[in-house]
Amino acid sequence: MPATLIANVLVSVSLGGMMWDLVPRGLILAFVGLNGLLNLARALIAARWLKRDHATRHPGRILAFAWIGALFSGLCWAVALIGLAWNGQTQSVAIALAFWSLNVGVIQSKVSRAPAIAFMLPSLTILTVLFLVEDAPSSPFIAANLIVLAVLMIRNATDQEMHYLRSSRLKLEATELAASLKAANIAAEQALRRVEYAATHDHLTGLLNRAAYQTAFEAWLRDGAAHGKGFSVLLIDLDRFKVINDTFGHAVGDEVLAEAGARLRRILGEDAVVARLGGDEFAALIPNRSGKEDGPRLAGEIVAQLAVLVTGSGRTLQAGASVGIARYPGDAHTLADLQCQADLALYAAKTAGRGTWRPFHASMGAQLKARHVIERDLPEALESGAVQAWFQPQLDCETGRVMGVEALLRWKHPALGWISPPDAIAAAAATRRSQALTRTILRQACRMAQVLDANGHESVVVSVNVSPNEFGAYPIADMVAAELTGHGLSAARIALEITEEAVYSNERGGKDVDALIDMGVGIIVDDFGVAYSSVGSLRDLRFDGLKVDRSFIQGIVDSPRDRVLLEAILAFARTLGVTVLAEGVETNAQFQLLRQLGCPAVQGYHFARAMPSTQTLAWITENDLTARIARQGWAAGGWTIAAHPAVAQA
Repeated sequence: MPATLIANVLVSVSLGGMMWDLVPRGLILAFVGLNGLLNLARALIAARWLKRDHATRHPGRILAFAWIGALFSGLCWAVALIGLAWNGQTQSVAIALAFWSLNVGVIQSKVSRAPAIAFMLPSLTILTVLFLVEDAPSSPFIAANLIVLAVLMIRNATDQEMHYLRSSRLKLEATELAASLKAANIAAEQALRRVEYAATHDHLTGLLNRAAYQTAFEAWLRDGAAHGKGFSVLLIDLDRFKVINDTFGHAVGDEVLAEAGARLRRILGEDAVVARLGGDEFAALIPNRSGKEDGPRLAGEIVAQLAVLVTGSGRTLQAGASVGIARYPGDAHTLADLQCQADLALYAAKTAGRGTWRPFHASMGAQLKARHVIERDLPEALESGAVQAWFQPQLDCETGRVMGVEALLRWKHPALGWISPPDAIAAAAATRRSQALTRTILRQACRMAQVLDANGHESVVVSVNVSPNEFGAYPIADMVAAELTGHGLSAARIALEITEEAVYSNERGGKDVDALIDMGVGIIVDDFGVAYSSVGSLRDLRFDGLKVDRSFIQGIVDSPRDRVLLEAILAFARTLGVTVLAEGVETNAQFQLLRQLGCPAVQGYHFARAMPSTQTLAWITENDLTARIARQGWAAGGWTIAAHPAVAQA
């Protein structure tokens, strides 16, 4: 447009200058002025529309503006031609036609034919009419040529427009096709990356998955063998994930896993390989940085930082973690061996009470073999009666009499000797015999209650431990009811010692506990003050007593802090109206302090170890006799423990 407008004005000024002395000057000034104003208006409107981006947003409006402006300019020129002819300047008309042709040439547009046609048609029409009315013999021929010229110019403008449209369309289609191909390639690459990522990463935590971890493990082994590089293998388990998942739901459980994965990445660093193997099990490969083994230090950080997790929704949860460590090349040289050894170390950490870490050492291999032997021989031990319940007395601090006995699992293996209760329980879980093991101990506890009843000890309650993992695995309440009925016992003769975790482990566990309470079976919350137990969550739990963990008892003589904590627990129990039993009492100083603090009942090696049922009955009988004698000397300093053989041995 700028070239068109400038040319139009300059040509009109040039024509006016040539005609200055041939036609009235007023006509010339009117033509030049009107044409100039018209083109100035076109320029101002165009500039304003360009600022408002009409060319992009309203291209049809711009094209209409172009041909309408050209039409007004063409009409102005047509009027000028009429004025020249009116003043008898036929020759001047020919000159004006030449100038007009210059304008037509300038405004020819390959984009749109409309402006050129709109500009030329008025003038060609006037010229054709003028020559048709002339009397000169050549006038009709000139008119005919003008008509042909108009047709040719219209056809030429149309062809140019169509050629422009075709070429532009092809260019745009090619550009669009290239852009589409580029976008398709980008989308394909992104999809491929997503597929590769999904194939090698855990969708929840963003860590490597098991397959990618195994591949990385093999690469580290090859690199270690080729360049003598050492590294550590860490296996990590969240200690209380199942409880969190069952208590708060899978959505919160997923948040815990995601947060645990994020913390592991931060703790272990960019040069470590971190993976989620499945469930709440994680693994990591840690390079020996600066020639040092960082595995133990990092394992300690993991245990500390995963003890409490804050989820994305702001919920604070006690999670805890156990870690097992194996080292390359110190412990093994193959993937299978290192994995097995890290798993053994993890098992040792869990057996030690969780919330800790253990490195692999050679003795764990023997432990694995022993575990397999225990799992193999447990069924036969249950059938033959080799698995027994021994009983440890629980004493009333006020009277000194036995108020209960705890049934504890004992099994002497012919080759391995005494098997620890945690190992036996783990073997039962691994071989799906947890119910059979619990029934064996419960049945012997019921027989002990019968013996106590027959010997005048009807007030002595027999308690049985039940693992948290058993709730929901089988109907515990139904099994207890069946054994009580089969032995002719009232529900009050038996109590179950469970951790708070057992109650909240799943929905079925809560129903079982409610059924047991409704039945009249006593519920004792074991290990209170450690692990999962918390004052807040116990407010809505129905139970009959608290058993204070031995870790609180060991330091009460020398630690004011432990004494304050114990006093708080006793006050809490009194508020709820439940009894308290302190386990793990090993010295007379501990016992005397517990009595002073108002602890109702005690249990521990200071009084007696666990004993077979016959020895337990004899101990109870003699202790009660001693307690009655001691009460007679209460004013002289209170009751004392008799020199019973079991006590003397302790």
